Amino acid sequence: MSKYTGLLMVFLALGSTWSLKAQKKDDFKNTLGLSAQVYPAGFIPTINYEHFLNGPSSLLFRFGGNFVDRQDFSDVNETEEGSGFGGTIGYRRHFSLTKGKLVAGLNFDIWNLNIDWTDGPSNTPNFGRTRTLFLQPWVEGGYFFKIKNTGSQLGVTLGFGREINAITDGEDVAQGFIGSISLQYIIEL
Repeated sequence: MSKYTGLLMVFLALGSTWSLKAQKKDDFKNTLGLSAQVYPAGFIPTINYEHFLNGPSSLLFRFGGNFVDRQDFSDVNETEEGSGFGGTIGYRRHFSLTKGKLVAGLNFDIWNLNIDWTDGPSNTPNFGRTRTLFLQPWVEGGYFFKIKNTGSQLGVTLGFGREINAITDGEDVAQGFIGSISLQYIIEL
């Protein structure tokens, strides 16, 4: 485990017993929203539902698409492009601030991807398609603020995790550590 992952886990553990401001259960409402997550090799648009458990703790559910273009990032092939559907289940902790809130979370993604790849010299490349069930555990942290006179919020989160090809049908494709940024729009229900 890296020292950064360890520090984030300590932060989450402390956050589960400490908050930045006194909070009431009524301050937290279930939300529905949209997000656009980008990472160096792709784009993930999703529909999100967040269910609050008790006060500042919530479960996050996302469903969407994952559009991959690894360009020359792959250490396995020259190019890798593809897409697929999947989703996320996660746990978030919310910390109220005067003008918004901080969030910290642990998430687990599952994506079913079809990756078209090429490899070898440009005059005689090998090419093919790999189907993979792709797992991605990741941590996130971010900031949300309320949009005045509405029941909606806008937020930005940063994420760090690992891509794991759990089941592969075809040649190997890239996997490894990943960072991302996400823009989210949510409406309180």
